[in-house]
Amino acid sequence: MSIVASHDHVAPLQHVGMGQLSVGTHGEQLQALLGSCIGIGFIWKKGHRCGLAHCLLPEAPGSDHSIGARYVSQAVPSLLRLMGVRQADYADIEVVLAGGASMFGPDNGRGRLQVGRQNAQAAQKYLDQCGLQVSFCALGGRHGRQLLIDCAHLSFAVTDVLAQPGLIQRKEGAYGHA
Repeated sequence: MSIVASHDHVAPLQHVGMGQLSVGTHGEQLQALLGSCIGIGFIWKKGHRCGLAHCLLPEAPGSDHSIGARYVSQAVPSLLRLMGVRQADYADIEVVLAGGASMFGPDNGRGRLQVGRQNAQAAQKYLDQCGLQVSFCALGGRHGRQLLIDCAHLSFAVTDVLAQPGLIQRKEGAYGHA
């Protein structure tokens, strides 16, 4: 999905991969394809900046204060810092959450394979600690999602990514496709 700006040109699209985060301004678009990972999007209209983190896991081991997005616990403070958001500006941040699907087994809420649920819980925990309110969330389920942050229009779009019926999955072997 691409969003066409009013000047009839497509804004540059930056894919935010697993464990990455990106901050965009003006004409950029930030996109993440999510399964059990969680995408945390910040839209700061007054500051004319947006940010997107693509988090794999809920909690960093120990107290990791480095900039990053591998862990939800890193991503929230990292986005705020990189976007230049001060605590007085927190009320102006629109927060969007997507992903957190149950991709590795039944969504029964138990077991180590419920990474999606754990990521969603961690996101809420760290957003609450900062007093940030979620304006939109598309979490859980058994399918992927694409999160697109449009920095030109200071908006977002979440699209469900569903497997096509009859699609045969490949199995990977040690030397390529089995």
